[in-house]
Amino acid sequence: MTNLSPTSRRLRIGWLIMLAASLGLMVPDWRADGAEISSSSASQEDPLGVPAGRQANRVAIIPLHGPIDQMTVKSLRRRLAEANAAGFDAVVLELDTPGGDLNATFEILEIVRTEAPPNTVAWIRPKAFSAGTIIALSAREIITSPTGVFGDAAPIQALPGLGLQQLPAAERAKIEAPLLSELVFDARRQGWDEKLVQAFVAVDIELWLLRNRTTGEILFVDVDEYERIFGEPPERSGVTRLPAPTPRDPETGLLPGALTTPVDAGPKFETRDEAIEFVQERRSQRPDLGPADASAWESLGQVVTSDELLVLRSDEAMAYGLSSSTVDGEAALANFFGAAETTRLPETWSEGLVRFLTLWPVRAVLIAVMLVGFFIEIAAPGYGVFGIAALASLAILVGAPWLAGLSDWWPAIVVILGLGLVIAELFFLPGFGLAGLAGGGLIFVGLVGTFVRGDPFNAAMRADLIRGLLATTIGFFVAGGAIWGLWRFVPGLPISRRLVLDEAVGNSPDQPPSASESMNLDLEPGATGTAVTPLRPAGTVDIAGRMLDARTQGEYIDAGSPVRVVSHDRFGVVVEVST
Repeated sequence: MTNLSPTSRRLRIGWLIMLAASLGLMVPDWRADGAEISSSSASQEDPLGVPAGRQANRVAIIPLHGPIDQMTVKSLRRRLAEANAAGFDAVVLELDTPGGDLNATFEILEIVRTEAPPNTVAWIRPKAFSAGTIIALSAREIITSPTGVFGDAAPIQALPGLGLQQLPAAERAKIEAPLLSELVFDARRQGWDEKLVQAFVAVDIELWLLRNRTTGEILFVDVDEYERIFGEPPERSGVTRLPAPTPRDPETGLLPGALTTPVDAGPKFETRDEAIEFVQERRSQRPDLGPADASAWESLGQVVTSDELLVLRSDEAMAYGLSSSTVDGEAALANFFGAAETTRLPETWSEGLVRFLTLWPVRAVLIAVMLVGFFIEIAAPGYGVFGIAALASLAILVGAPWLAGLSDWWPAIVVILGLGLVIAELFFLPGFGLAGLAGGGLIFVGLVGTFVRGDPFNAAMRADLIRGLLATTIGFFVAGGAIWGLWRFVPGLPISRRLVLDEAVGNSPDQPPSASESMNLDLEPGATGTAVTPLRPAGTVDIAGRMLDARTQGEYIDAGSPVRVVSHDRFGVVVEVST
C-alpha cells in the first residue's frame, strides 16, 4: 500500500511511537536512554585501617529507592551486570524503601547471593522496612546513615482502597516459614544472632538481651532460654542501656563466626515443617547456655515484646551487631572502603516509566481510556484519535507488565482472543450475543491476569489477584460512567463532530459526515437512501443528499443497498434494508 489516508498515517505514527517506547524500555545499557552515571572521587586515606576483606578501590552505588517490585529485580540485575563488567571492587545497595513484593524480594536475595560481588554492602539511607530489611540482611555488611532505621518485615497485603491488611493466620504461616528460613540462613552466614533477625518478621517473639560479663559478647534469648539459664521468669521491661558494639575481625570486618566464602543459593526445603525447622546448609553457632552459665551473663533488659516487630535505629543496629558503621555521605562511604572512587548506577528513565505505568491507579485509568476509546470509534465510525488512544492504552496495559516481569504471556493471548470475539460480533455475526459477551469476559480476565505472575491462587499471589480484580473493576465502572455521559451529553455539543477524523470515511471537505446532525434533520421514519459503506452494523448512508452516520438493528447491509430510516438519535440514524 503506497498511499496512506491521514487516518492511516496517524495510526502508523502512533504505532511507531509505541514501538520506539517499547524498544527504549528494553535497552539494557544506561547510555542508550539518557540516564546518567554519576561519579565522585575521594582522597584515599590510609587503607591500613580498613579490613582487607572490605577494601576496594572503585565502589559502585546502586540505589534501590521506593517499593520493591519486579521492575526492581530487572533493574538490579542489569546494574549488577554493569558493575561486574566495569570491574568495580565493591557494590553498595543504597536502600530507601517502605518494602514491597515478597516474590520480588526472594528473587533479589538470590541475585545478591549469586550475581553480586562478594564485597556487597547494604547502606540504609535512611530507611529500609519490610522487604528492604530482608534484602539488607543478605549483604556482606550493613551500614546506616545517622538517621537510618530498618525492621518491621512481617508479611502483609496491600489492597487498592483498603490499605494494608493483615493476612489470615494460615496464609501468614505459609509465607512466614520460608521467609524466616531465609533470614536464619543469612544470619548464620554473617554471624548475626538468628533469634534477633526472626524478630523482624514474627510478631509473637519475645527477646531479652544478655551480655557476657567477661568478654562483652551479647546474646538474644527467648523466655524459655532465659528461665533455663537464670531459673526464674524475666522482667518485661525495656533495655536500659545499649552494649558496646561487638568487635569485628580485623581482616574481614565481619562478626566472629561469619562465613567468608561465597554461597550459591539460599536454603532448600520441601515442606512447611522443614522450613520452620530451618533446614540450613550451615549449623547454628549459638551457644547452648544453662544454669551453670548464669553467673557469667547479665541481663540488659527486654529487646522485643510479644506485640511488636523489631525496628532498629542506627545506634541500636551497631550495638546489636547488625550494622558495621554509621556512614554519612559518599565521601565517608569512600573512606569506609578505603576507595578512590564511588560511582552511582541509577535506574534508567525507561525503568521508571514502566514502574509508573504498572501502578494499579494508572492501569485502572488506562482500562477506562481503552474502553471509552473503543466505544467512541464504534459509535461514531472513523478511526481517529480515540481509536489510537484505545490501542495505545491496550498496548501499555498488556506490554508494560510483561516487560516489567509482572505478568506471564497468557494474558496478552486472552485479551487478543477477547477482542477478536468482540470484533466478530460487531462486524461478522448478526446481533450482540454470546460471542460479544464471551469476548468481553475474556478481555476482563486477561486484564486481571496482567497483575499476576505464576499461580494466581498461591497465597503470595492472592494479593496481586485481588488488586487486579479491583483495579480492572474500577476501570470498567469508570468507563461505564464516562460512556453514559458521552451518550447523554456530548453528541449535542458542536465540538463532538470535530473529534472524529472525517477523512477516514472518504468524504469531501465540503460534504463532511455528521454523527449528531441527524437529530436536527426533519427525518421521518420511512425516509429512504443508499448505504455508502457496508453497515456491520455501523457505517455511512446517503439520505436526501446528506452523508450521515448510521447503524442497523443487528443485520448486515452491503454498500450500495437501498435503506429505509427506522429512527434517529444522538449518534445518527437507525436504518434497515428497503425492499
